[in-house]
Amino acid sequence: MTDKTNDNSLWTPRSPEETQKIYADWAATYEEDVTALAYATPDRVAQALMAQSPDLSTPVLDFGCGTGLSGLALRKAGFTTVDGTDISPQMLAQARAKTYGAAPLYRQTWLGQIGQIPVQAGDYDIIVATGVVSLGAAPPEMLSQLLDSLASGGLLAFSYNDPTLQDANYIRALDDSLASGVATQLFREHGPHLSEKVTGSDVIILQKT
Repeated sequence: MTDKTNDNSLWTPRSPEETQKIYADWAATYEEDVTALAYATPDRVAQALMAQSPDLSTPVLDFGCGTGLSGLALRKAGFTTVDGTDISPQMLAQARAKTYGAAPLYRQTWLGQIGQIPVQAGDYDIIVATGVVSLGAAPPEMLSQLLDSLASGGLLAFSYNDPTLQDANYIRALDDSLASGVATQLFREHGPHLSEKVTGSDVIILQKT
């Protein structure tokens, strides 16, 4: 499989079905490709969330968990209970196979459906969506869907990479969530994402009001 990070079209608008196919084709080499480019955002999200969460035993939903890099970062940061879901069976199979210590990395995993968040509102006090609500992946409106899925007072940790930060639709989705009073912003910081490719990302943590 060709390294998809060399394809500039990765960060362009597309249908969810096209995105699903890209990640199905990429699953076998995804971790090798992004690790070679010093993929920093999962650790940055996990560290920022750890600083905002008073109880690391609170179950976390890793939405769009992919092969499990985000879940691994969360466990390394101290979160003890992480569940994962993704729309790519090929990526999810790798996440399911991962361990942390002697136990499975994820408490439970399940295959998601395009455009849906497979939980009831309030099931989770923390949702992580590292690199999910972004150009070429989930559409801007997924941000409000994730917030709707949280319990009141819950935390949403996510990232916008540099191409996403240049897209007015994603910025508007964030601004609307804050202006409407649906959420307040607890943390936002720009930092490294992928060296030499998409060089930066904003890590953002919102609290549902």
